Formats: sequence, structure tokens, C-alpha cells
Amino acid sequence: MEPTATTGLLGTLGINAGSFIAQLFNFTLVVLVMWYFVYRPLVKMMDKRTKEITDGLENAKRAEQALLSASKEKEDVLQQARAEAHQIVEKARADAESVRKEKLAQARTEIEKIATEAKMSLRAEREHAFDALKGDIGRLVAMATQKVAVGMPEKGQHELIEQAVKDLEHA
Repeated sequence: MEPTATTGLLGTLGINAGSFIAQLFNFTLVVLVMWYFVYRPLVKMMDKRTKEITDGLENAKRAEQALLSASKEKEDVLQQARAEAHQIVEKARADAESVRKEKLAQARTEIEKIATEAKMSLRAEREHAFDALKGDIGRLVAMATQKVAVGMPEKGQHELIEQAVKDLEHA
């Protein structure tokens, strides 16, 4: 077969029009097949992967923000707990001081009560001892007066004894 001479612009360039159309058809067919079976699934897969990466980055940012928020919240809770603990300790100290003062006041009251009772008991014992002593002294005075007034009449002896007992009671 002899090459046909082509005329025109394509012929001057050395292009055969039939062969060119067949190659153009084959190229278009390959491009369409590649576009349908390779490019579209590849683009879908890349879009899906891009979305996954974007979602992952957003999730990472949210997680980081949540972590920062949780950390700040933890610090706030710890600070509040420290403040409450400090208040509890201060209240316990104040309560302990109050109880100490109350017990001290009770102890002082009890000591004063015991001291007062002891003074009253001592005073009662002293008066009892003094009364017993008066009786004993009265008997001694009576005996002494009796011995002194052996020569006195009985009525005079009684008056002398009574006078001595009265003087003794007033002393």
C-alpha cells in the first residue's frame, strides 16, 4: 500500500487524517475508561481520606481543648478543696479553743465550789470544835470555881459559874 498523499495543512505536517481520527478515538476511549474506573474512585478515596484527616484533626483539637478544660477544672476543684480543708481546720481549731476555754471555766468553777465547800466545812468544824472546847472549858471553869469557892454558899457558886460561862461565850 502506498502512502496516500495528503493535502492540506495536515498533509504538510505529515499527519494521516484517518489514522489521526482513529488515534483520537482510542485516546478519548482510554481517557473515558481511565476517568470512570480510575480517576473517579481515586478522587472519592482521596476526598474520603481528606475528610478523615480533617475530622481527625478536629477531634484532636477538641480533645486538646477538653484536656485543657479538664486540667483547669481539676485545678479549680483542687483549689476549692484546699480552701474547704483550710476552713475545716480553722473551724476545728476554733472549736477546740472554745472547748478548752469552756473546760477551763468549768474547772475553775468546780475549784471555786470545792474551795467554798472546804471553807464552809472548815468553818463548821471550827465552830463544832469551838463549841466542844467551850463545853470542856465550862466544865473546867466550873470545877476550878468549885474548888476556889469551897467556902462560898451554893447560890453564889452558881452565879459565879454562870457569869464565867457567859464571859466565856462572849469571848
